Amino acid sequence: MHQFLKHKALEKSVTIGRLIAAAHKKAYQYAAIKLKTCDIEVGQFFFLRYIMKNQGISQEEVAQKMYLDKATVSKGVNILVRNGYIQKKANPKDKREYRLFATKKANQMEEMVDSIHKEINEYLVKELNEEEILTLRNLLNKIVNQSN
Repeated sequence: MHQFLKHKALEKSVTIGRLIAAAHKKAYQYAAIKLKTCDIEVGQFFFLRYIMKNQGISQEEVAQKMYLDKATVSKGVNILVRNGYIQKKANPKDKREYRLFATKKANQMEEMVDSIHKEINEYLVKELNEEEILTLRNLLNKIVNQSN
């Protein structure tokens, strides 16, 4: 028997990974409802908010910080550029790299973007108390940051 199967909590039929995926799906579904009146898709919404909060970040840094592959970030950023929400500027120190900045159009939506982001997070943890939220955050960080 593998070491991890000794834990009773891991013997359940639904894996932890599946539960994390289900929580992720719930967040996206809730975000889709909130974004119905906007011309921005759920995937781009999270990129946009992250770039708005980290002006001048590179696409590679977005991928690292959001735990996504470069191709996914590139596709999302290109859509945001095409729709006028993000501007790419060449890095003066490395012309092969682009820095990302929110445009005036995006900045005009910042309050709404922050509000929707907050609502999504509140929706996900509405059944949890403060201690449970902190524990959940700590445990998920442990999972995400464990060495391979």
